[in-house]
Amino acid sequence: MSSASHDRRPRRRGRLLVLALAVAVLGAVLVTVAVRDQQSAPSPRAAGRVQAPTRPAAAGPDGPGGGRGSRQPVPLGPSRPVRIAIPAIGVDSPVNPIGLAEDGSLAVPQPGPRLDEAAWFENSPTPGQPGPAIIEGHVDSPEGPSVFFRLGAVKPGEIIRVWRADGIVTTFRINAVRDFSKASFPTQLVYGGDLSAPTLRLITCSDFNTTTHHHEGNEVVFAHLVHHTDHPGRDAS
Repeated sequence: MSSASHDRRPRRRGRLLVLALAVAVLGAVLVTVAVRDQQSAPSPRAAGRVQAPTRPAAAGPDGPGGGRGSRQPVPLGPSRPVRIAIPAIGVDSPVNPIGLAEDGSLAVPQPGPRLDEAAWFENSPTPGQPGPAIIEGHVDSPEGPSVFFRLGAVKPGEIIRVWRADGIVTTFRINAVRDFSKASFPTQLVYGGDLSAPTLRLITCSDFNTTTHHHEGNEVVFAHLVHHTDHPGRDAS
């Protein structure tokens, strides 16, 4: 996990985004109704590594329904996310780093005090860096609704805020909300897109099959950075 950075201007040395790994396991982003329901989706073929650009590129669409204005916030350096809020659906949760499971798939929050909290894939950019930051969360748990239970109810134009360990607060605006089948999960669209701009993806499960007791889809929220606070605080990492 990278340490916080207080430099808000793009760095000449790009951070290697481990998107190849994310692409390889993208189909396995399975946030399940209960921990016992965890399963692996088909894994797409790996792509090459992608390096973060050294300067922001011209604005362009990001994901479904994208399209940002010409004035863009300056991308930030790395600093892990520590909290997420989605006011429209009442989400206010800590964010914990998460990596890969033993089988190479993206891990999901396990039973314990952090089961119903959001998780950031630590091999993706941190919120505010160029490229898509990936945050996942369960839709349900054995105890009932979980952190992203109402994720599918958000609408384009609504706001997501993510607090970083360096004290900077990032604000993202939702472009689109899409429901994808696990069997045909669009790897490049979700984990790729405009790698020059700071974006955010929120992922949970959807389409619960009452016969198989498995989720057959993933809900994905696409958002882009519209603002961040100017002055970082003390690094909380």
